[in-house]
Amino acid sequence: MSNITIGFVQRERFSLAAELLQRIFEYTQLPFNLIVVNCNIPNVYWNQMEQVLTGRKNVSIIHHEHYLLPNQSKNLVIQATEDEFLCLIENDNLVKEGWLTQLMTACEEYPADVVVPLIIEGPLGAGKVHFDDLLGTVQTVETPDGSKWEIVPRTDIKELDWGSTERRTVQFMEQHCLFFRRKIFDQIGFYDEELNTRDEIDLSLALYKAGARVVFEPKCEVHYIPPYPPNEDELDYFFMKWDLKLAEESRVRIQQKWNLVHVPGDMEFVHDRNRIGQLHQVNATLKQLIPPEKPFILVDQAQWLGTEIVEGLHPIPFIEHGGNYWGDPADSDTAIRELERLKKSGAAYIVFAWHCFWWLDYYTSFRKYLDSTYDCILKDSYLVAFDLSSVKPQILASQKKVLADY
Repeated sequence: MSNITIGFVQRERFSLAAELLQRIFEYTQLPFNLIVVNCNIPNVYWNQMEQVLTGRKNVSIIHHEHYLLPNQSKNLVIQATEDEFLCLIENDNLVKEGWLTQLMTACEEYPADVVVPLIIEGPLGAGKVHFDDLLGTVQTVETPDGSKWEIVPRTDIKELDWGSTERRTVQFMEQHCLFFRRKIFDQIGFYDEELNTRDEIDLSLALYKAGARVVFEPKCEVHYIPPYPPNEDELDYFFMKWDLKLAEESRVRIQQKWNLVHVPGDMEFVHDRNRIGQLHQVNATLKQLIPPEKPFILVDQAQWLGTEIVEGLHPIPFIEHGGNYWGDPADSDTAIRELERLKKSGAAYIVFAWHCFWWLDYYTSFRKYLDSTYDCILKDSYLVAFDLSSVKPQILASQKKVLADY
């Protein structure tokens, strides 16, 4: 008989839910009870989910007539289960063989109150480690307003977690998938239902204050699939989840609630999510700009590669190694060399996604090289593009010398 409940809740969309539910049933060896929250999920997606759930005796469904924020749905699951262990997983995460066994084993062997898997952002076999580097440890500092908590950035390199087998205790976690001893909620209370962003900070600080033991298990790898972009019939929920006014209020609430010096990061992530909701026009723009047979350099830090945003096109990651994204360039010289290498291999354009516009300010010599050498053929709120075939006449004579210097 199972003593584990899996709570399956929405994060920011619904379209992957049926596929991911199917993976949970296929790749979970331990017996479990499943609670699914249906908070007014569009019929097309709920019908797909029902096909996976129908006939399974270990499934219960919580229906709600209106959209719920993720924290609200998680609280419904917490209240509904009496099992000793609870795994809360959001509906845009791919699990792998043995995932729940790995989490349960870490919880019992360490032992732990909460187990955190390794979150990879992107599809299976690809992607990057997903974690906010601003969230490291808590320290107490003296300020003119008295003692406060300050959240210090992590000092270790998150990419080294991929392939690691060493468990360790942590103070901060991402929310995508977490494994709990159910009784920890008797100590910390329920999720804060007034938050739509930075709720991972709120949960982490509640666990820290309670003295809970939180353990990171890198052997359990869960893939978070970002919404690039959400489907059009998911946009109402998507924009509700990422409401800008509520996000501002959430940050203020967290800072006051935990007496923080400041809440790490800024609102840019939430603004970015709101821009993502408008991404359907980006694919059309790219197709108008670039012939489908023409390879082009995509500066996107691997966020758009493999998504609908570049569907039907031939993007090349920047920096590229073996066909994969290889990280940001060390400096402008490296960026220029890589640009010209990829141009020689056939790249006809270079396109900057909006979340990489900072490159054009940070890599100043690279930006000057682009402006002086190639024609900028597009500049809007989402894209900046240069035509690599249109070398400016005054550059042709000196280009070989310039490149030789690099």
